[in-house]
Amino acid sequence: MKQHTIKRLFGRGVLGVALLAAAACTGNFEEYNTKPYRPTDEDLVGDNVGIGILFPSMMEWMTHYQVNASQYQDVLIGDELGGYCSAVKPYQGQNISTYNPSDSFNDPLFNNTFSNFYGNYFQVLSSTGGEGAVYQLAQIIRVASMLRVTDAYGPIPYSKMQNGTFSVPYDSQRDVYLAMIDDLDAAMEELYTFVSAGNTTLLADFDISNYAGDVRLWIRFANTLKLRMAIRMSGVESSARTIAEEAVAARETYGLIETTAQSLYFVSTSRRNPFYTQATSSSWQDLRSNANITMYMNAYSDPRRSSYFSTSGYAGQPYVGARSGIDNVSVTDYTAFSYPLYGETDPVPVMYAAESWFLRAEGALLGWSMGDTAENLYNKGIGTSFEEAGCSSSLNTYMQTGAVTLSYTDPLGRNNASDFGTAPSVAWADDGQALERIIIQKWIANHMIGHEAWADFRRTGFPKMLMAVDNLSAGSMWGTVDSDRGMRRLHYPQSEYDNNRENLQGGIQLLGGTDEHSTDVWWAKKN
Repeated sequence: MKQHTIKRLFGRGVLGVALLAAAACTGNFEEYNTKPYRPTDEDLVGDNVGIGILFPSMMEWMTHYQVNASQYQDVLIGDELGGYCSAVKPYQGQNISTYNPSDSFNDPLFNNTFSNFYGNYFQVLSSTGGEGAVYQLAQIIRVASMLRVTDAYGPIPYSKMQNGTFSVPYDSQRDVYLAMIDDLDAAMEELYTFVSAGNTTLLADFDISNYAGDVRLWIRFANTLKLRMAIRMSGVESSARTIAEEAVAARETYGLIETTAQSLYFVSTSRRNPFYTQATSSSWQDLRSNANITMYMNAYSDPRRSSYFSTSGYAGQPYVGARSGIDNVSVTDYTAFSYPLYGETDPVPVMYAAESWFLRAEGALLGWSMGDTAENLYNKGIGTSFEEAGCSSSLNTYMQTGAVTLSYTDPLGRNNASDFGTAPSVAWADDGQALERIIIQKWIANHMIGHEAWADFRRTGFPKMLMAVDNLSAGSMWGTVDSDRGMRRLHYPQSEYDNNRENLQGGIQLLGGTDEHSTDVWWAKKN
């Protein structure tokens, strides 16, 4: 596969001391980890179980099933800033939603991802010698996990990460992206060879997703992730077009996530869905749907509402969300508002099939070779989302929806937005609003995949959103946030200032601005 600007710096030379005894014994692992061999079910028991048990916890850094991690690193960041949820607890008055987060809310995505993911990753690296199918699966998980971190903070340590080293140089975000693309290319090539040799599954007993170790599906995910990254940097990186066209051209071999059966979820029979717990558990009940997503879907009379939201307790407003960023908010005031509708044992979405169609639609809008027209790809994205939500019978009517007026009525009478402008028609039209149309429908389809929504908002300005009711950033040491643009990034954690200050200062220089919440990350600088 084509190599981009940054060469992969991992491999045999970055071997570390194992941190957990479980991975110390791997038997003949190095023999059957290299192509064309694969571990059998018998191989993954006894001494060889160590390598497999490292994977479930690594996967959880792609998105979280554990309820506290889900709240801190998904809901309160991406889902709130991306317009899907509102947290209705005051949390001592220092929140991401009000643009003045305490370190306890700002820091975990960086600190916990690095400390928890890499502990296991370096054991996989040590056990495999940085080669073979198992290692390449870990590389895909690494890219998906660290992408969330770089998109939230900007430059991060990536290419020079070493086991047991706290002082690590930062890469520019551009270099992080290109290194990740190279890592995905290498992983797909190796895993495709693995599948071509007659193998189909890998570490199935340790895969916490609905993929159940199906290597072909993980290749599809990796290629779709590559396409997502190419579109993300489309406004700032000259090679983005080539990267996106590579991903689409490879759909006959590597594939893309295109059908609902290929959507990626995390599943568990022993833990509650974290959104269910946060919304309904008597000790939580602080998660409510966001006014933005209900406002748009109400305006479009979107039939997916019944599968996205609980029914509110307000007559005449069956689906109503709460405004985001309310100072001194009280949980009891919002008990009757809608919340994200998940059952106790429902899976957690990681990537929906609809996204790949919308990514291709945006690429086609740019004049890139995406295999079809922007209109057809856009329509396919909506249809795939309707299938995922179980309401395909309503698709044709929805596709004819014209432009709509946006307004929000707060049942409490406090934070109304009676005239918030208009949103473009669902029906495709040559009206100069194609990008907004694509992003809005992608946003609705990607419900509760918040980091993607927040990234798209920063990158494109769409969808137009009701911002924080109370912007409390004035006087913050992390700078004042523009009320119309919202938080653009998280600041670097205190641990980096304490333990890696010199390299951090280099990272801030690569950021191209101060370490403040109003500074755009690399791929958002054109918006």
